[in-house]
Amino acid sequence: MIITENQIWDRFNTVKPISIDAKWYEDIYSLELSIQLRFAIGERLGLLADKGWEATKSLIEKYGFQPELIHASGLCHQIEAYNVLLMLLREGSIPKINIVRALSCWGAIIPTPDLINILKEKSIDMRLAGLNLLRFKSHLLNATEILKLVEDLLDDFREEVVIEVIKILQRRDETKIIKCISQVAMNGTDQTVETALIALGSIGTEESVIALSSLCRHLTNRSHRKMAYKQISHQYQYS
Repeated sequence: MIITENQIWDRFNTVKPISIDAKWYEDIYSLELSIQLRFAIGERLGLLADKGWEATKSLIEKYGFQPELIHASGLCHQIEAYNVLLMLLREGSIPKINIVRALSCWGAIIPTPDLINILKEKSIDMRLAGLNLLRFKSHLLNATEILKLVEDLLDDFREEVVIEVIKILQRRDETKIIKCISQVAMNGTDQTVETALIALGSIGTEESVIALSSLCRHLTNRSHRKMAYKQISHQYQYS
């Protein structure tokens, strides 16, 4: 019996994803389906954990590493799926961005050499996806190790990348981290300077207050100085 896309969507809209057997998803999957529906199938397979992974693995054997099947592999949260994704990343035989995004839930265990290679990529999507992985791994690294990973990214001409780096760094309070954020506050664009000043305020240590005080004296932009003073006042308000 042939099932139409409308019939599939109707079932998706009336039945909870986890109430549907993984084999059914496997049976209805086809490359002739719309990409939206294929991704919907992938997401539902991901919710089925080990059973979803077994069905996804069978589909990969039949259809290859389609983007929605890579996505499903990440959502399944199975260690075998992680090993397959890591192997694909190292082989470089298919677009890396899909793999890196699928690896997001394994950020804490992804090997540092692989993370370094991801962050070295020039595309903004790859760098942001790599920084998302670093969010989960940063608590396992010391300040020197983190700065080594992100030092080139702080010079990225795209504000989105620099801002994401600052948001990761602001969760630390080491001296070298504070100095690094302070340098961005001195030399960055309006948006990155603002983010850096807020980051220093959120760190909330004596050293971060000293850094903000120094910035109050040396920042040439009046609005930046005003924001630095504001961050200092927050420290005293909540101390």
